[in-house]
Amino acid sequence: MPSQPLNLVERAAARLRQTGSLDASTAHLLDIEKTVGIVSEQSVPIAPAPVAPAPIGPVPISPAPIGLAPAGPAPAFADVPKRSAPVIDIAALERAGMIDWSKGRSRVSEEFRIIQAHIMRAAFAPESTGQGLGNLVMVTSARPGEGKSFASLNLALSIARQRDHAVLLVDTDSKDQSLGRSLGLVDTPGLLDLALDPRLNADDLITSTGFEKLSILPIGTKPEASAELFATRQMTRLIRDLGRRYADRVVILDAAPCLSSSDPSTLAPIVGQILLVVEAERTQRAELEAALDLIQACPAISLLLNKVQVTTSHTFGAYASSYTSS
Repeated sequence: MPSQPLNLVERAAARLRQTGSLDASTAHLLDIEKTVGIVSEQSVPIAPAPVAPAPIGPVPISPAPIGLAPAGPAPAFADVPKRSAPVIDIAALERAGMIDWSKGRSRVSEEFRIIQAHIMRAAFAPESTGQGLGNLVMVTSARPGEGKSFASLNLALSIARQRDHAVLLVDTDSKDQSLGRSLGLVDTPGLLDLALDPRLNADDLITSTGFEKLSILPIGTKPEASAELFATRQMTRLIRDLGRRYADRVVILDAAPCLSSSDPSTLAPIVGQILLVVEAERTQRAELEAALDLIQACPAISLLLNKVQVTTSHTFGAYASSYTSS
């Protein structure tokens, strides 16, 4: 097992503990190329390593958030027609990088279950930490191509499949190969449209999927306006209001990389948890430290070590056949 990438993450975690931003750091390693045959096709890396985030509690719901329907019956706008959101089927989710959950206790699914446990422990904790909402979780990375969209999708699926809580996966990355576009949600109204037109109702823009407990809010039809919109108070208020409006759900934000966009830095103070994907043997120490500096306003940061070459079979999923054959 390579020691340098893991030590890099441990040093970063120790640095966070010294500043009080992190309680613990653990690294669980995945070899995706041997477990899921999609990395070479989509160049979407994956492999999570969870860290226990600080407990965070709920925030009271605001009476009428921008771009969202208030609690109770939504107001009717005659000039804003409602659309029938398309259902994203299982095949589309597989093309976007969904792992094969039918394998049960595979290494990949077990890793995501560990991450899920850390996230859920803080998402609905009664205590409140900082200004962030515990159910608002941002997934990002230092640089592009480290696997943050794949991690976002499968973390959302892991939680949704438990069926205890619903999940709203929000695409906040306006790049051409964003998660929403890989799911076929091109030119579909979404987050940016909500920020531009407060008359819109978020419920009408959320897309259902083949999983009852998972729904998706695409980036929207105005990607060219994302740079300006994410820098406004209106957008940060909208994101916060999503967490409040859907307080019974885990709201996962698939955000742009920290060193490629200012969006994660802008959103860090209002989210309750951040998962920072770190690619082994590629992400440099200086890049990781710079990314951590940009998102340090978040009360709970977890590091996900990704794409580590595993040289032993004694890992998660090694006994999967025992569970399926007995």
